[in-house]
Amino acid sequence: MKSTSTSTFLVLVLILLPLAHASLKPNAKTVVVTNNHTNYLSVRCFSFNDDYSVNHLPSWGQYEFEVTKRVVYPSSTMFNCSTNMGTFIAYKYDYECTGEEYEKCDWRFDEDGAYRWEPKLNVWVGVDYAPNYESLDRGGVIQGYFAN
Repeated sequence: MKSTSTSTFLVLVLILLPLAHASLKPNAKTVVVTNNHTNYLSVRCFSFNDDYSVNHLPSWGQYEFEVTKRVVYPSSTMFNCSTNMGTFIAYKYDYECTGEEYEKCDWRFDEDGAYRWEPKLNVWVGVDYAPNYESLDRGGVIQGYFAN
């Protein structure tokens, strides 16, 4: 008797879990990356699940992509952006802009670093580039260029 009830429970869990997961799926968050330099710069954004191509942005050109926070282990949701100068984490679960009250996460980047908009403080916060090692293993900005 116990085996039958356990089997029935497992079957129900296997049937209902995907339905529950789909209903819990949060809305996607838009990440906007803007070239803050006076010339063309290149950027490529990626996570461990998604991989976008290289984008060549003119001065003040923008690139947008959508991120969906994972339901299971939301802290593992992360997107990196790779530039000619290094990488920065464009989306991380605990950034202020990831809250539901904010429409998007805004970034600017140039040859010196990247800058994330902090909505509560109403300021751009500078972020140093990390070396491109991990990004290069995944392709990095292969065809990027920087024009002076």
